[in-house]
Amino acid sequence: MLKFIFLLVFLSTLLNLSFAGIIKDQTYFNTIGSVTSFSWAPERYQNDFRYDIFYYIPESIKEEKNVPALIFNHGGGSSTMNREGSIRAVNLYIKDLKRLADELKMIVVLPSANGLNWGGHTRGLVRDLARLVRKDLEVDVNRIGLSGHSMGGMGITRSYLWVADEFSFFLPMAAGMDVNHQTEEHLNKVFNVPYIHLQGKADHFEIFITRCEEQLRRTKELELKYNQFSMFDMVFYEGSHNYNYELFKSKVNRMMGAFPRDLFQKELWGSLHTVKSVNTENGIAYDYESEARYFWVEARETDLSVSERIDFHAKIDGQKIFIDLKEIPKQSRVLRLYLSSKMMDLSQSIEVYLNGSLIETRLPREVTNLISDPHDPGFVFEDFVDLKI
Repeated sequence: MLKFIFLLVFLSTLLNLSFAGIIKDQTYFNTIGSVTSFSWAPERYQNDFRYDIFYYIPESIKEEKNVPALIFNHGGGSSTMNREGSIRAVNLYIKDLKRLADELKMIVVLPSANGLNWGGHTRGLVRDLARLVRKDLEVDVNRIGLSGHSMGGMGITRSYLWVADEFSFFLPMAAGMDVNHQTEEHLNKVFNVPYIHLQGKADHFEIFITRCEEQLRRTKELELKYNQFSMFDMVFYEGSHNYNYELFKSKVNRMMGAFPRDLFQKELWGSLHTVKSVNTENGIAYDYESEARYFWVEARETDLSVSERIDFHAKIDGQKIFIDLKEIPKQSRVLRLYLSSKMMDLSQSIEVYLNGSLIETRLPREVTNLISDPHDPGFVFEDFVDLKI
C-alpha cells in the first residue's frame, strides 16, 4: 500500500514538473509535443454551443516562457457549415502549422468555426481565444498574431479593425476584403497594427485579386492623405489559391520578431462598437457584445440595447491629447482615455481637446495605482481621464 501511495505521489510530482514551464493552467491546454483539441466557448455564451480548438505546443519549448503564438483560421466554404466539415477543414492545415511551430519555436492554435464559418462571431471568438492563450500559457502577451487562409482570411478582413489592439499583426492569405468594407474607417487601422496579405496571382478566385488591388490602391491614398506610412503590406506572388508555405513562414517569423504589439502609441485611428445582443447564423445562436476599447480609448456609460459605432482620431502631442470624433455618440456618455508614462509626463498637467476645443484639464497629481485588465496582462496603465461627451 505504501509503495502504491509513493508511486502516486511520484507520478503526480512528475506530472506537475512536466507542466512547470509553458503551461500555466491545464484546464484546456494540457498536452505538449502532439496536436490535440478541446471544446470551448467564451464565458458570455449562454447556450451549449462550443468550438473545437486544436493546438500544438512543441516539445522544444516546454520549459520556455514568453514564446510567440499564432491563431490560425481555417479555410472552407459550404463544406464547413457544420461541425464535422469544420473539423475536416482544420485537419487540412494541421501538418503545416505543426511544422511552422516546430521551426519557429512557437505555439499554434487552430479554432474550428463549427458551422458558423467566419461571420459576425469571428471578432469575439478570436479576441476571447487570444485572452485564453494569454491566461493559460506562458506566452509573450505582445506577440500573438492572427492568420487565416481563404474563408478564414476573409473573416480577418471583416473583423480585424475591432480587435486591432488584441494582436501584434494580421496575416490573411488568399482572401479579398469586400470592396464595400474598404472605407477609410475600415482600412486605416493599418496605421496602428501591421497587416500583411499574401495573394497568389493565379488564384482561381479572381475577385480576390481585384479586391486586393483595390485595397492596396485605397490604402496608398490614405498614406498620402495622412502624410505617413502605414503598416500595410500587400504581397502578390506567383502562385494559386493554395498558400506558399515558405513565404508564409518568412512573414510570420519576421512579424513575430520585429513587430510586438504597442498599446502605448501616440496616434490612433480608432473605431468602437457598443452593443449587447444575441445573433443567429446557420441556425446557431451566439452572444454578440461590444468592442468598446481601442488601445487606450474606451467608450463608457453606454446604452447597450442600441448598437452604435464611434469612429475617432486621437493624437498625443506633448502634454495635449486631441480627440476628433466624426459624429458625437448618442449612446455613450463618456470616453475614458487611459494614460501611461510611456505616452507623456504624468506628473504634469494634461489638456484634452475634443474636436478642437479644450474641454478637460487633468491637474498634476501623484500616480499611486496601476490600472490593469484581468483579461490582458499587457494592458497596464497608470491613470485615466474621463471625457464627458
